[in-house]
Amino acid sequence: MTEPGVPGSGPARPDPADLRTARPGRPAGTSSGSSSTTPGGGAPGTGGDAGSHLWPGDHGTLPAPARLALARLVRGPYLAAEPEPDTWRALLAHEDVVRERLADQYLDLVVDADAQVAFVRDVPAADAPQVVREVALTFLDTALLLHLRALLLDSSDGRVAISRDEAADHLAAYRRRGGGSPMDFSRQLDATWARLIESGMLEPLSGDRCTVSPVLRTVFGADQVAALSAEYVRLAKESA
Repeated sequence: MTEPGVPGSGPARPDPADLRTARPGRPAGTSSGSSSTTPGGGAPGTGGDAGSHLWPGDHGTLPAPARLALARLVRGPYLAAEPEPDTWRALLAHEDVVRERLADQYLDLVVDADAQVAFVRDVPAADAPQVVREVALTFLDTALLLHLRALLLDSSDGRVAISRDEAADHLAAYRRRGGGSPMDFSRQLDATWARLIESGMLEPLSGDRCTVSPVLRTVFGADQVAALSAEYVRLAKESA
């Protein structure tokens, strides 16, 4: 993630550099492993044996379900128990070896057992290459993500659905600050809505409604959220 650009001039905003290491992402390049679901051998948490070979010349050692979990994590943006319960269970059963394979690619595995989501991020090493693709966020992107995360945390069952119109209502104060026309704001919101769907933060339902990904409970740290939220609240008040 890169710093969201706030429309118009204003005081300096909190440095969101940490957000770049606290988000799910799609690693640059291609996925690892195979998406085959052919059964394979091997004990949980270890490499497999000859029964793990899924095609002629296969040099892999993980059983197929664990390979699928590894591939899903590398492909991104995240792996969730719902709607992939079998792949989620395979990740938990082989978590140690999956972590090893990811570390070989300079990737760190984050598992949130409560939210039942997992994703990868760049390892926190100064000399490590950047593997996870950064997604530049606009001001509206970040404002909406913070709102969606708050809705998730307030939800009793961890399930939240929101419509584009509801998102527009929440972001209306920031439109006034930007000074653009209603049509400009609508186009910006359309772009934000599309980016969050493409990144997996929103999952389409019927019409213009989407469910909010549970991964938003995990990707932002409490300190990062507090700093950004305080600034956005201040900007909204100035726009009133």
